[in-house]
Amino acid sequence: MKRTTIRALPSKEMAEVLYKLETYALQPSPPRRDKEEFQDLLIKRQGCTYFALYENEEPVACVASTAMTQNVRGSLFAMGGVWGVATAPSARRKGYSRQLLTQLMKSDKENGRPLSCLYPFREIFYERLGYVNFPRSHKMHLNIRALLPLAKKDFGGEVELVMLGNGYERYFALLKQIRERTHGMALFDIPDIDRAQRSQLWLALAKVADQVVGGMLYHIKGERPTEYRLRALRFYYTTSQSKFLLLGWIARHIDQAAEVEIHLPADELPETWMADLVAGMEPAWRGPMGRVLDVAGIAGMPTGTGRFSARINDPLCPWNEKTWLFETVNGKLQVTSARDAECELSIQGLSALIYGTHNPADFEILGWGNPSPELQHSLHSMFPRRMPYLHEDF
Repeated sequence: MKRTTIRALPSKEMAEVLYKLETYALQPSPPRRDKEEFQDLLIKRQGCTYFALYENEEPVACVASTAMTQNVRGSLFAMGGVWGVATAPSARRKGYSRQLLTQLMKSDKENGRPLSCLYPFREIFYERLGYVNFPRSHKMHLNIRALLPLAKKDFGGEVELVMLGNGYERYFALLKQIRERTHGMALFDIPDIDRAQRSQLWLALAKVADQVVGGMLYHIKGERPTEYRLRALRFYYTTSQSKFLLLGWIARHIDQAAEVEIHLPADELPETWMADLVAGMEPAWRGPMGRVLDVAGIAGMPTGTGRFSARINDPLCPWNEKTWLFETVNGKLQVTSARDAECELSIQGLSALIYGTHNPADFEILGWGNPSPELQHSLHSMFPRRMPYLHEDF
């Protein structure tokens, strides 16, 4: 019988484990990606926690988390971004990923991170572990000629073009501005500068009075000049002026590219930006998921008027399993222990409330709790529906 152990690993040791497991489980092969480049990027990444599960002395499963900070309803919280969940084929269907994720959740909670987010390989697997779906961001496709009216307009600012690595410090400062007003948006606590410097992406910075007010990451690819595709993987603006500065920049490529693809948060309505902007929309191929790791740790976020008590069910994080009182005091959420519960809530139900992703009326059908119709009104009042947008891809 094989003996299993879970070990916390330093980055250099984890680089070898991840190369063996992740490049097989999560990337197309053969051939595998360049080992030296993969391990060099990983070792230089900071703020990470790594665990691997061993059968005897052979690593067969792994998981990682990176320290991040996330905006939830207007307040910033520490969050663990989970990635690198991979298992060797010989070790699958044995519950190893669940064991590792349970250990990782405990570690992140002990490190003061009350929240956790990830991109799932299978949503139902992670839902069983307490995670709930975020709305998917979407991609807008349009013929570049739809932007022709903007090509010659003067919007009162300018666009500076640099490679991402050369402008990353200013771009990251812009992202922090965007995060301040974007529910669900998270950034790495330690920026991955090395990855940015290796990136092959243009960075267009919209500037007004020498202040950066918008930014777009993009590349231009294709087979024939005049028929290229301009693909904007990030499109951020802080004002209407900065939005049209970036759209006008795209329009200036009308004799170079034929198609445009812009990745946008789920709550964007680009069809309203200007008349005759006929665009096709499709969801991103995967959306993130999030969960609460520490119920006590979510206190302080802005909430609407109301109070309720609930018995929380969270078998993977037993420190959450008790009756809690959730109450808005001076516009902020207070979380304290309570004696009596007005309802039962699974950790999925509580996570759906704070992220604003689901209707409490659906909880009973989903198996997430049993709030009465009257209590649902309090839940709506305290936690209005929102559209979280994660930003970071990891």
